Amino acid sequence: MLFDLLFITLYVLGWLALGFLPWLALSVITRGNAGLRYLPLSMGAGVVGGLVVPFIRDDELGLILSFVVALALPTLLLAAQRLALRLRAEPRGER
Repeated sequence: MLFDLLFITLYVLGWLALGFLPWLALSVITRGNAGLRYLPLSMGAGVVGGLVVPFIRDDELGLILSFVVALALPTLLLAAQRLALRLRAEPRGER
């Protein structure tokens, strides 16, 4: 029981760290203009993405894929957010 709790905690911390990395990269690229309100969203997306994969695939590959998805999902989320902000800021006559 205690070992299960320990490993689940380590997995969640890993997913949180992988959810933080895309936000950190965006923050560095935009010189601090990544938006602090998107940090919990990015980290939460990493945990959700990491949790979904082991329910679909319950083996060693599923564990590796969960960390890949925990990095990819926040990256896609932040990219979609930046694209939406860019499209919203674009004047209507230039499309």
